[in-house]
Amino acid sequence: MTEQQPSQRELFDVAELPGRPMLHWHGKRPLREVRYYPAQLRERYGAVVSPPLAGEGWVNRLYWGDNLQVMAHLMREFRGKIKLIYIDPPFDSGADYRKRVRLRGTSVQTDLSVLEERQYTDIWSNDLYLQYMYERLILMRELLAEDGSIYLHCDYHRNHYLRCILDEIFGENNFRNEIVREKQRGGKHHVKRSLGSIHDTIFHYSKGENFVWNPFRKPIPERILRERYPYEDERGPYALADCTNFGVVRPNLTYEFLGFYRTWKWTREEMQRKYEAGEVIQTAPGNVPRRKVRPNKEGDLIQSLWYDVPDSNTEKDYPTQKAEVLLERVVSLSSNPGDLVADLFIGSGTTAAVAQKLGRRWIGADINLGAIHTTARRLARIIAEQQQAVQQPRLIPADQSANLSIYQTFEVYNVNHYEVFKNAEEARDIVLRLYGVEPLRGHHFFDGFLDDRWVKVVDLNRICAKRDIQAIFDNLPPDDLRGVVVLCAGHEYDVPETIKQHNLLDVPFEVRDILTDRKDVIFKRPPEARISLSCTDGKVVLTVERFYSPLLLQKLSLEDDPETIEDWRQVVVSVLIDPAYDGEVFHPRINDTPGRRDELVRGEYIWEAREYGEGQVAVKIVDVLDEEWFGVVGGLNH
Repeated sequence: MTEQQPSQRELFDVAELPGRPMLHWHGKRPLREVRYYPAQLRERYGAVVSPPLAGEGWVNRLYWGDNLQVMAHLMREFRGKIKLIYIDPPFDSGADYRKRVRLRGTSVQTDLSVLEERQYTDIWSNDLYLQYMYERLILMRELLAEDGSIYLHCDYHRNHYLRCILDEIFGENNFRNEIVREKQRGGKHHVKRSLGSIHDTIFHYSKGENFVWNPFRKPIPERILRERYPYEDERGPYALADCTNFGVVRPNLTYEFLGFYRTWKWTREEMQRKYEAGEVIQTAPGNVPRRKVRPNKEGDLIQSLWYDVPDSNTEKDYPTQKAEVLLERVVSLSSNPGDLVADLFIGSGTTAAVAQKLGRRWIGADINLGAIHTTARRLARIIAEQQQAVQQPRLIPADQSANLSIYQTFEVYNVNHYEVFKNAEEARDIVLRLYGVEPLRGHHFFDGFLDDRWVKVVDLNRICAKRDIQAIFDNLPPDDLRGVVVLCAGHEYDVPETIKQHNLLDVPFEVRDILTDRKDVIFKRPPEARISLSCTDGKVVLTVERFYSPLLLQKLSLEDDPETIEDWRQVVVSVLIDPAYDGEVFHPRINDTPGRRDELVRGEYIWEAREYGEGQVAVKIVDVLDEEWFGVVGGLNH
């Protein structure tokens, strides 16, 4: 289902940046305008809604696509409306990030039960990375409300550059904090000739002077409480502090008290009252009076050193997954219930999960389909728990009940028809092999050689753009006339003209569209499933009889012996069923997604024939590699 289509040339001008440019790189190009991209509504999770929508008329949104195009899509409806943006973008760490995948229901991690799937490669040329972040941060500023904030999570690799870019885009006067987060707890970190790196950085900028800010307190640990407040009386622990005023001498605060002539913190009357109440004391005869200082019952205000929100030690659903307690702090500091929160590098969905639990509206986006599946499963589970809690109000704390009654639905959209590849990194490797490209290991930009020509594979989950051509010429060695082959999944209409403008040395330059150039190539065999559907005595029975994933078996080296997997359910993460599919938007009313890794999906599903009305029955099965099978298995007509 595609929303109402605007003109494909609809453009949004980008406001002039408030800061001065302090950082330059080869190929730096300001973002003057962006073109609208349409979005296609694919799935809906949560409560059944129909226009006008239930509750406050809001449905949370999850987008699969390049976040630059997603933000261009959002400009039309959400420009200046997002209260908080948190992003955990690529760090340019030079690492391959892989997710450990395990067959479900296996207790022993043998070679046949565990494998690693590469999610993305965080290796960039310096200039390309900076331009990538520059363009996206500019659009994030456009989307922020005037009282909004952005938190950017990074580490030592590029935080100094990103700080300069943020100063330019948001203005250095809108810098609020550099938060240092300890990401690892305990243990020894042996590094040759340097100190172990155990922290990363979060930059907080606001869009303007008046931004949402909710001071956040945390409980004081018992050990710290005893050290900081070593004394105790009938009112509890306390410490002793000075009673004198070290500021400007004020006549009404200057007087003699218990034999000492000082400028005190309070008037004589207030001082006498505190002395009689036991809050000002002399620890010994002849000592200067001191005041009792007691801990705040709500805890300490947090400062810019966060040593208490490390990454989770449990197995992660995503390689760079952050703990919910970290996002709870960010969301609580800079948004209020009902505010709109966005994460444009959604990953495992932690920001959306926290926003959902704290009663915020949310928008998430990611180019990796595995991230979209992971987030959708996570949020569907949270919504189901919230709906169950609403039905049992006695179990809900009073301060949380208001957050559970709204925002019980989210929708999944595609931007720019991302239908070809789930994982751009693996797709690139496949394309290199198909075209017989000799890979280049360790090169910061080009991917290999083909017939002695440089090869660049443009991200296959989007079309080749003019900026990609600019980057290729920027990274081509000077006076190198060997030529270039660009492999892409489609390109913008004016890419050939852009090549002519930049190709001053008349370098052989070829652009191959893999979607049309190699029509005979099947990049991967999709999963297969056999499903039966019957209806007797008013009950519908749907049975998944078989599920087969060639890609998974290939990764497990079992392609020639699929029977090695005893139960197809071991490779399946979820079975989603829409008993009343309308042919456009998939709405899984039946969601079988076991929460524990040792649990298996049921495989057989029974419901009352009249429970969901007439319509087609559609099924979506997702395996442990986030490969999916989708099919309409029949229709019900009562």
